[in-house]
Amino acid sequence: MSKEHFCFTSPLGPLMEEYLSVKRHQNVGIKAILTVFVELDQMPMVRRMKDVAITQEIYLKWLKTIAISSERTRYAKILLFRQFSQFMCHVGYASYIPPLPKRPKTSYIPHIYSEQEVMSLFSAIDSTLLQCHHNTTCLIGLPVIFRFLYYCGARVGEVLAIKNSDVNLTEGFVTLTETKNRKHRLIPLNEQMKEILCTYMHYRDKMPLASSADPTSYLFVNHRGEKISHTAVYTRFREMLRLCGITHVGHGEGPRVHDLRHTFAVHSVYHMVKSGMDVYTAWPIISTLLGHHDIYSTEHYIRLALEVYPDLYQTIGDKLTTIFPDL
Repeated sequence: MSKEHFCFTSPLGPLMEEYLSVKRHQNVGIKAILTVFVELDQMPMVRRMKDVAITQEIYLKWLKTIAISSERTRYAKILLFRQFSQFMCHVGYASYIPPLPKRPKTSYIPHIYSEQEVMSLFSAIDSTLLQCHHNTTCLIGLPVIFRFLYYCGARVGEVLAIKNSDVNLTEGFVTLTETKNRKHRLIPLNEQMKEILCTYMHYRDKMPLASSADPTSYLFVNHRGEKISHTAVYTRFREMLRLCGITHVGHGEGPRVHDLRHTFAVHSVYHMVKSGMDVYTAWPIISTLLGHHDIYSTEHYIRLALEVYPDLYQTIGDKLTTIFPDL
């Protein structure tokens, strides 16, 4: 089986192909969907079906096959199964739609950097001196990368994938094209961020690289003109944590570069609300900047903001009862 294709042989095969075609047209990644479809297609019960329909019996049988998977994997697969069942009903094939699964709780608690810690991290990277002079160094771009991660809450991969053509300093925005949900995202730039990017590009283009300013070239490059790697970002960030006296536990326990994304969201909620913006107005803005599918994915940050900044309770007041229902 290739990553993007599989020859389905069950009666559900034509509908699976149609569904995948729709998702490709929507520019949605199909790898995870394909995994669920292969599992379904190879089930003897599905192969023997006479009426093209997904029954509750088929669903429960399939559910047993993923019992050994992690809680998060089961959750993701059930959602995909459910969406396909809804699609089948939509095109005229009565099918069982399983109940919406409960979102699994994450054991990881993100580290929300204080504003003082953020400033210390920036100071640490700004004062870092080049220790070696081989031409793979990417030190020139890292201060800008870390600032951009905190500025808009983007993911590391999204920032490293930015190309020169994605940057519009005249209109004041950057387009993130390689995002988690495959949808382009516009990041508005304030004057300070525009100046930071402009200064970086000015000095980057002084390097002896013929194509550094080419529209198709990556924005953040090392001295070879190659895209800066994830490893370079993570390695330098751990060094920044050490210089700032912030303990790095490791093994996925953080603090992590990705926590700058969480920090952006929490700090933004706080400053928006404290400046007088209604929490219901701030919520979808943060959700859009983070690239979430819906505002409910952003609810977690409202909770985190209240934990980090208890004084928000006084500002938001009785609106908390409508944001977080009683369970």
